[in-house]
Amino acid sequence: GNEVIPGTKCQWYHYCTAGATTNIVECGDGLWYDPAKGYCRLQSQGESIACPAADSKCPSTPSPTESPAALPITSSPEENPTTEQPTMIQTPYSPAPYSPPQTSQPITEAPTIGTAISHIESKKDLIEKFVLVSYGASGLAYPSTQYTMNGLMQSLQVMGVSGFGADFKFLLYEGDREKYVHGLVNFAAFLSNAMVESIEYDTCSELNWQKVEGKYTISNSCGQEGRSYQDENCAQGSTEFLSCDVDENMQVTAVSSGTQMRAPPPLKCKSGSGEEHYTGYWDTSSGREITDGPYANVAGRTDIEGCCWWGRGALSTRGVCNIGKINYYLGKRGADLGRSTLYPKLDFCRYPEVTCTSANGEQLRWTTALFEWSERIQRYETLRTSTSDGWNFEDQLAKFVDGGMVDSNDSDSFINSVSRILSPGCHESGCSESGEVRMLARRRSNFFMIINDVLELNSLLLETPKPTSKLTRQPTRRPTIAPTNSPVAMIFAPPAGLPVVLPPQEITIRPITPNPTEIQNINSSPKNHPRLMLATLLVYLLFCHPKK
Repeated sequence: GNEVIPGTKCQWYHYCTAGATTNIVECGDGLWYDPAKGYCRLQSQGESIACPAADSKCPSTPSPTESPAALPITSSPEENPTTEQPTMIQTPYSPAPYSPPQTSQPITEAPTIGTAISHIESKKDLIEKFVLVSYGASGLAYPSTQYTMNGLMQSLQVMGVSGFGADFKFLLYEGDREKYVHGLVNFAAFLSNAMVESIEYDTCSELNWQKVEGKYTISNSCGQEGRSYQDENCAQGSTEFLSCDVDENMQVTAVSSGTQMRAPPPLKCKSGSGEEHYTGYWDTSSGREITDGPYANVAGRTDIEGCCWWGRGALSTRGVCNIGKINYYLGKRGADLGRSTLYPKLDFCRYPEVTCTSANGEQLRWTTALFEWSERIQRYETLRTSTSDGWNFEDQLAKFVDGGMVDSNDSDSFINSVSRILSPGCHESGCSESGEVRMLARRRSNFFMIINDVLELNSLLLETPKPTSKLTRQPTRRPTIAPTNSPVAMIFAPPAGLPVVLPPQEITIRPITPNPTEIQNINSSPKNHPRLMLATLLVYLLFCHPKK
């Protein structure tokens, strides 16, 4: 569990697991860690703070000198998470090594081959410039406030390197010289989808974005694109118990809404159904809710009872199954069952909006998304049947990288399939009745922008070339002239305003060799025939050479 670090006036604590310190956390200015509540909070007026000694389960931790890569605990759902919620703490970002940090100096050397984390850190400026970018209602770009490099790297260190108590991690293949590029491609696929789901809008909660006959229905809280989030239970059998129970009396209001003028209000849920509790639609012309009659969403809902399971975090993790899995692997449900979890006092099922309202939401927004990708996308697999080939995420990832990271343009290419697994949950084109995943082309263009222009992964493939079976002799008769015009990249016009690059084409530059006709002329020339040259020499010696 969490333990206060002595000598820090309750402003620092560490996380103790199996007798070892795994994370060190700073509460921030004006906050102190309350062991009874399990999170950092403000000191009440007149309140005296008696800092307890550190628990003896872990060795004493020296007072830290820099911001650690950690994920602190926030309020439990019994308390209003907004009453004691401090301003989000933005700790300065500095590249973190793979053990407790020893220095806050930025990396100046080239990334070590085999370390995905170091390579990502070396691309910090490009990631912040082209990936962690949001857009206002006017279309102007600005650095995202909800999704920062600092929060991303802290979460990635835990979810992809240190681990979070499960038998799987976010696949980075950290330290594997031959496979870490696979981890970077996996990271690029994750980011390309997160850009579409949340980063571009700078939101944590899902927005009311789907129109029904030109109007935004209030019951979109229950599900958009024809989905019913409260009915999306885990599969019956070994995972059914992971789903959150639906509390029809739960009342929650999302923290995010659109930035355009008279945008629909945040999604919300509350008890009540039937004629007295009909929901209407949002009138964008007047900026108010019209409730003169029921107005159904695509799935036919005209109320919002039990509809508290909209998306949250970088991937808009939604549904009672996915949120229930977070509660089991990361939150209170797992801790109650004896698991070692990152957030043992956070009950994501009882208060699902805690992903966005937590005092340390900067990391939590990333952590929940990295978990969903690790648990649901990376472990996706279909078996081979008589009518279709099997599909395994890691196999397809390796196939894509080994093929030079040039995706096919067919509908079932790697990034298209991966995006479909995220939503609607299957990999083949046309596999879902709800239709194709929205903004698929943007997800695809984001993906190739990240691997080609941001992470620059092609250079890593060149650093570890595969041996060839035989040497190829270079031509010597004429030099090979390298082309001066590079292949032209296709650029999509904004909305995103980013340099969106389609996958590069495989262009084979063949060495220039002599023309076959020219070779024939050279070999047939009398001046070059060996017998004729010998005969000429003999004639010269016999008849032309002066005698002594």
